[in-house]
Amino acid sequence: MSWPEAQSYCRERFTDLATVDSMDDVNRLVNVVDAGYNGSVWIGLKRATRTRWSWSNGEKKTSEYFNWGPNQPNDGAYCVLTYNSYWYDALCSTLRYFACYKGNTTYIIQTAKTWIDAQSHCRQNYTDLPTIHNSVENDQITKSLISGQDIWIGLFLDSWEWSDKWILFFRHWELGQLSRITGDCVGMSRTNSGKWAQYSCDLQSPFICHGRPVVPEYQFMNQSMTWLDAQSYCRARFTDLAAVTTMNDVNRLVNTVNPGLSGSVWIGLHAMGVKRWVWSTGDISIFQESMWHPGEPNADGECVRSFNGSWYDESCSTVLPFVCFNKSTGFMITKTAMMWRDAQSYCRQHHTDLASINPEQQNLISHESSLWIGLFLDSWDWSNQWSHFFRHWAADQPSLSSGSSNCVGMSKTDSGKWAQYSCDVQQPFICYGDDKLIKNQIVRLKFSCTGKCTLNDPSLQTAILNEISKKLKSMGLESDRKVSWRKGQGGAVFHQERKPRATSNTACNKQ
Repeated sequence: MSWPEAQSYCRERFTDLATVDSMDDVNRLVNVVDAGYNGSVWIGLKRATRTRWSWSNGEKKTSEYFNWGPNQPNDGAYCVLTYNSYWYDALCSTLRYFACYKGNTTYIIQTAKTWIDAQSHCRQNYTDLPTIHNSVENDQITKSLISGQDIWIGLFLDSWEWSDKWILFFRHWELGQLSRITGDCVGMSRTNSGKWAQYSCDLQSPFICHGRPVVPEYQFMNQSMTWLDAQSYCRARFTDLAAVTTMNDVNRLVNTVNPGLSGSVWIGLHAMGVKRWVWSTGDISIFQESMWHPGEPNADGECVRSFNGSWYDESCSTVLPFVCFNKSTGFMITKTAMMWRDAQSYCRQHHTDLASINPEQQNLISHESSLWIGLFLDSWDWSNQWSHFFRHWAADQPSLSSGSSNCVGMSKTDSGKWAQYSCDVQQPFICYGDDKLIKNQIVRLKFSCTGKCTLNDPSLQTAILNEISKKLKSMGLESDRKVSWRKGQGGAVFHQERKPRATSNTACNKQ
């Protein structure tokens, strides 16, 4: 996804894009990325609207102590050296000796390196470039230097911020990234020790989120609407029509529907004009371009078989052996031939899913016979714009001959399987998200009447409340809370509005 899309995805389903506080975090992020992926992945760092001097070790606050030399800093340079106890900004690409620290000890390294290389050396062999908090620490470093010697310290000019507003300033840039602008969003390279680089935020790239997965709260609405009306209702009252990303979600949806309902209910999937090859698991991080046999895909079908190290599109009704993926045991080849949809159901029931395979893993499966893999052609999107491709179609779905059946319903009685319907069909639906209705809401009503008004008559007030409740129920806004009148002084619900007495001016105006 683009960086903004990835940010929205992470905020919707987790906490936010990944933040990094230390080299331990860098190593953990590198290990999170698929071993076969050699590109860059988005993390949560983006360009900020302001700059500030920060310390390499990422302390929460930039020290209030500075010891700048005359006319320093003078702009144009982003790294800092110390010379005769004073600090000077300098180009990060210049070669200087430097200091490292570990524990309470500072070490002077008399090998000239760029600031970034010096930082990497300190992090690999010590802790980091030094942070100087006060004049005592500054004097200690100065006393350890030869007269006239200058060295890098840990201060650098930073113009970046974390998506989740995390305030640590730990950075892990590639060489040259500190002193140039090539983009406003940051990606991490798995193959370059987790180093960071700037990219255009529009670049489509995998990404890393942080936080526990957010489990959507499903809400069954036992009233019949068209798909578009159900979508509008869910967006107004909750978040959107239900989105489904795993078999666990499918089971939760089935349990949400009223036990007596035997028909179908709307979920948030609908047809789009764009077709793309996607994985049965919903995995968005594995690319497919290099694995197709020359001339493929050639529109033979909407499912994919692997043969002799290459991929071919094939009719989904073809009967073939297949390869499943199991989270515990890896790839599992099943020699019993099935149609693609049946193979998918088998893998989900006995393992995890049909296999998603990157180029490095292709040699782990048999080349001697054709095998179904998890790739299939998809032209559906979620109402909430989630780029997740988990699908749970019934055996004969989706149907190419379905015409204008562009919306998707779930069957409670068929293991939560999905089928296409005309979007104009009226049926119940499932929303997700917290109920936005205010539990205690006071609404002021104004009535007009002719003749004698008896609005404070209890029987009339009860009749009005009943009509209001009926109207709310017809709009799907019924609540467990009772609708009641709010009584004023003396127990009266209504009071007559007094009209201001007309002045001479208003009387003329009325004429």
